[in-house]
Amino acid sequence: MRLDEPGLHNDVVRLDLLEESDRARLGGSGAISAMWEWLPVIPSGTNFHAYFDLMLAMKAKGSIIPFSITRQADGAFAGVIAYLDVSRTHRRVGIGYVWHPPEMRGTAVPVATQMAMIGRAFGARMRRIEFPIAAANERAISSLERLGARREGVLRRYMRLADGSWADLAILSLVDSEIRVAIDLLKDRVAEMQLA
Repeated sequence: MRLDEPGLHNDVVRLDLLEESDRARLGGSGAISAMWEWLPVIPSGTNFHAYFDLMLAMKAKGSIIPFSITRQADGAFAGVIAYLDVSRTHRRVGIGYVWHPPEMRGTAVPVATQMAMIGRAFGARMRRIEFPIAAANERAISSLERLGARREGVLRRYMRLADGSWADLAILSLVDSEIRVAIDLLKDRVAEMQLA
C-alpha cells in the first residue's frame, strides 16, 4: 500500500490528494485567517496563494503528500492534512499541516481524519509516525498523548511564523505497537461520537 493511493476514507471523512481545484474551497474557508497562527514564513511570501502554491510544488517533488478532507455526511469541506518527511527506507512518516473548520472541531471529523491517516501509514508498513506541533498548542498535544503518542522533546525557536513571532516545535511520536493501539482507540472514539 502507498501513502498516496486513492480511496483513503472511512464512514466520517474522505481524504483526496490536494489539487489545484481545492484552492477555491480552502480559500473560501476560515483557513486564511487561521493560517497566521500556525504557518511558518516562506520565501515566496506570507499570503494564501503563496502557501497553496508551495503545497502543490512540494507535492510535485514528493516531499509532502497533502490531502483535502471532505465530510462524508454532507460533502462539506472539512480541512486539510498532510504526510511529511516520508522515509520508506526507515519506515517513518510525519503527519502535520492539519486544519479543520472551527465548527468541525470537537466532532468526529478530526478523530476520523487522524484514524484514516494513522491507519494508512500503518498499512504502508510505517513503524514510526511523528507529529510536529507548535509547542504552544497544548490542546493538540494532549489529544495525541491520550492516543499514546510520546512527547520526545521541544525544538526551541524552531521557526518564524507568518505573524512574525517565533515558535517552539514539540515532537511527538507513535512507534511499533503504539500505532495499532492508537488506531483502536481512534476507532472507539469515532464509534462513541457517532452514537452521541
